[in-house]
Amino acid sequence: MNLRFVPFSIALAIAVSAAGQTPLTPAPASLSFTWVTGGTLPASQSISVKAGTSTAAFTTVIAPLGTQWMTITPSAGVLPASMSVLVNPSELPVGVYNAAIQLSATGFTSPLSIPITLTVEPAPPTLILSVNALSFTTPPNPPATQTLTLTTSGGPVPFSIPALSATWLSVTPTSGVALPGSPVTLTVSVTNTGLAPAAAAYSGKITIVATGVPSANVTQTVAVSMVVNALTPTITNLYPSAALMGSAAVTVTITGTGFYKGGTTASAGATPLQATYVNPTTISAVLPATILATAGTINVTVVNPAPGGVSMPAVFTVSATPVVQAIVSAASYAAGAVSPGEFITMFGTGIGPAVPAEMSVVAGYATNTLQSTSVTIDGQNAPMIYVSPNQITVQVPYNVTIGLAKAVAVNNSGVIALDTVDTTATAPGLFLISGVVGQCAALRYSMTSGTYSVNGTTSAALVGDIMVFYLTGEGIYDLTASPATGYIVPGTLNPLPQVSPLPTVTIGGAPATVQYAGPMVGGLLGLLQINAVVPAGSTKGPSVPVMITIGAGATQAGATIVVK
Repeated sequence: MNLRFVPFSIALAIAVSAAGQTPLTPAPASLSFTWVTGGTLPASQSISVKAGTSTAAFTTVIAPLGTQWMTITPSAGVLPASMSVLVNPSELPVGVYNAAIQLSATGFTSPLSIPITLTVEPAPPTLILSVNALSFTTPPNPPATQTLTLTTSGGPVPFSIPALSATWLSVTPTSGVALPGSPVTLTVSVTNTGLAPAAAAYSGKITIVATGVPSANVTQTVAVSMVVNALTPTITNLYPSAALMGSAAVTVTITGTGFYKGGTTASAGATPLQATYVNPTTISAVLPATILATAGTINVTVVNPAPGGVSMPAVFTVSATPVVQAIVSAASYAAGAVSPGEFITMFGTGIGPAVPAEMSVVAGYATNTLQSTSVTIDGQNAPMIYVSPNQITVQVPYNVTIGLAKAVAVNNSGVIALDTVDTTATAPGLFLISGVVGQCAALRYSMTSGTYSVNGTTSAALVGDIMVFYLTGEGIYDLTASPATGYIVPGTLNPLPQVSPLPTVTIGGAPATVQYAGPMVGGLLGLLQINAVVPAGSTKGPSVPVMITIGAGATQAGATIVVK
């Protein structure tokens, strides 16, 4: 039991003999011990007692009687005395315990009382994790979240989670306090975004740092693994999707889903192909000349390792006649629906004559034949603008019908190549200096100098200047000429027809005033010129975006001019 110790000034009464001898003197005057429950027992401590040169016999007792957690060695002897005090609090609950050594010596009238204090402290709490490992499998992406709980063995334990070891791993919360009877739940989530499927699992870890716990419990980790399995790939498009029989090796672009670097392969029937990963939706593959030697169809597939599997096949055609590979706007090179009067370009192998030729004009109209090559669209003759072995540019006849899959036939000296194209009312595309995005092929009319120049870094447009843009795909807006298809606009035509209502033009995100939207004198009807004033609200810089809308159609993204 606890002994409530009396004040030190009374407890440490120094016994003096009746004859006035030197008093009994302890060194130190008291002892104190501290023990953390469950820890190593306190080491023994020493205390000495003397009274001048006295060699009197002494004995000791422990007060209060019955105290068992303390022992004295030796408990009796002669002065001067040197004693070892040992405590054993292993069965004591948390608390403060007081006792005293009562030393009596022969010839000394009063005993010496030496106070002893023992403090039993609770063991520091530990942070307990419900699991030390978590595993995930994808797809699906993301997989379902998982949880772990943090509990305490005793008192409150603050914790924190420093930066995680993997970017694909996240956990919430990242700090808190685990309280007795109130565990903390951590929610762990992962994503396979940006990670390629692999046979080996991706590995990461969550580090949890606790405060006020034993050193061995300060830092704990939870291992996190994620297996990223391959999906079943798909093919949505092949380009090109056909080739002329006897062609040299052809590189096809395969568009789809579920492709990944180092794992996705391609085949043409039973023939493995040399495939190159581009991105998760694109790979390229080489069709060798050996499988292009005979006319017919080839099933192209892509394959991912298990559990991914094989895609549905896409058909590549080996044709005995020339093949049109693509039909695009001659201005924007965008595929898709085309409009009446639009200039379009067809690409293919052997679709045109061996010797290139440019537009020929007879009696005010572009001819329908160049170098024994002609084109019909929806059964109507198309004026020829340019021909070469692998590229033909024509004007879509104004009298085509609007709809899907209109027949396209290329006649190259009696050899026919067939394709289809969708038609729509308007499909405007801006002519650029080069490529499919970037600087417009546009003139700047300076309001200060009154001169024209090609817009660019050395001739940047100013607010108030007039920009002259060129496009095609504006659709039908003037049929005064009969026929309109292939019509070369003469200089004698007055007034020149204009698109009505006028197109909408934005420069640098601000609306521009359109002064003119009509044909170019000396050019085919279908080549449209638009004069627009650079607005005050336009952004400035070397790549200011331009957008022109005619009807339901708009020009391509990425067309720019220079404004300062």
